[in-house]
Amino acid sequence: ATSSFLGDAMVPSYQPSNVHRAEISLPPGIKRVAVLPLTTLTEDAAMDFGRDVLGPVLLGELGRSRQFELVAVSADELRTLTGRDTWSGEEKLPLDFFEKLRDKLGVDAVLFSRLTQYRAYAPLAVGWRIKLLDADEPHILWAVDEVFDARIPEVAAAARRYADRHPDGPASLHDPQAVLLSPRRFGQYSASAVVETL
Repeated sequence: ATSSFLGDAMVPSYQPSNVHRAEISLPPGIKRVAVLPLTTLTEDAAMDFGRDVLGPVLLGELGRSRQFELVAVSADELRTLTGRDTWSGEEKLPLDFFEKLRDKLGVDAVLFSRLTQYRAYAPLAVGWRIKLLDADEPHILWAVDEVFDARIPEVAAAARRYADRHPDGPASLHDPQAVLLSPRRFGQYSASAVVETL
């Protein structure tokens, strides 16, 4: 540990707790998952920027988990299949929504994701609302709704521990403290913490 966060030894890491799992582990039949485009809670420039930065980050963390094969659905593809380019999973879905995704993409489940908070300046904050639904008999397999706020000591400590375990770039330039200044890196930590609850 570097001197900049020696105090972290006394601080426990933040653990996401607003998590729902239908079962202890995912059903073995969930092999391919359609990942719909990341949506935002509000329409403003900051949230749009957050969506553009963190959409690929979330996809990357899901891929690293190796829980299932990912089928990233583009906004254009989603519009062709369903008539809209975004779905948050909170609105009324068309009756044939899951059937179309199952038939056209060969998926077993659908992942909806929403950025509920995004503060790109210190203290950083990222909020995720994610749902994984079975595409055969639509029900929630896994859901999480968490805000990671760097003002909370446990969140800051967990982010620095994540950065220490997953250096970004050459070791000579590695500074775990930098995770609290980089929206992309902090988003990566938060996405990783959320995906770990799968």
